[in-house]
Amino acid sequence: MIAALALVALLLAMPAAAQDGTVQLRTRAPAPGDVYRFESRTAFEQSDDQGVQTQTNRIEFTLEVLGAGREGLRLRQTVQAVEIKDSGGAGMEAALKAVVGASLDFRVSPQGRPIGVDNWDAYRDRVLARIDAALPPTDPVRRLVQERYGQPPLVAAQELALSDAVIMATMEPSGAVPLGRSSLVDPDSLATTRATIEATIAQPGCRVRIDRESLRSLSGVSNSIVSTAEVSVIDGRVLVLEERRVTRAPRGSQTETVQIRRLSLPPSCEG
Repeated sequence: MIAALALVALLLAMPAAAQDGTVQLRTRAPAPGDVYRFESRTAFEQSDDQGVQTQTNRIEFTLEVLGAGREGLRLRQTVQAVEIKDSGGAGMEAALKAVVGASLDFRVSPQGRPIGVDNWDAYRDRVLARIDAALPPTDPVRRLVQERYGQPPLVAAQELALSDAVIMATMEPSGAVPLGRSSLVDPDSLATTRATIEATIAQPGCRVRIDRESLRSLSGVSNSIVSTAEVSVIDGRVLVLEERRVTRAPRGSQTETVQIRRLSLPPSCEG
């Protein structure tokens, strides 16, 4: 529920549908100094034998490219502003607002997946110090957050700071992307009953629409994820995105909707 983002890279080609039924994305490689600003809005509802819990939040953050190479990108994410409403009380608000102004430097693979964090200790210590100052030692949110920050750095970073990065990476393919609907190969194949991706041209030479859908069911728990995004052909970055996740289990359900909107101006394009 604490958010942030990601990105990827590839080089030159015409930003339009090719004769072989593909469209070339990310026709301009990212460069150090590139800065992107996003807004993320999340609505969460959980229903179980304890009742119904809800949370909504809005986060503004920037992504800055620190370096680019064959192994991927080095990025810096900084949360600029946070708004939150949580039915559980003020504890989660204090935890989320503790990340404002803190910069996390991380690395992503050429496919956009986070693969490392470079200043995790300093980032974690700064955030936990703010939470400790805002909440009493007996506060359950304080204890929970401390436990989660105690996980291995990359695991904790993806859960507590880079959840939007993971979402965006799945919706930002690069290179020659096949048009139309394709099946996805999922490493958790035993649980996956359907996974597809579809690419269509929203605006020739400018925007491509990406639709993804997956349905998993294992041990009585089902999980569906439906995602839609429009991506810039030129820099390969999300312009707008919406993802809806629904989990159903014998004793309850969870629904989470994430909407990400690019606030910084996209590159100009024709069409």
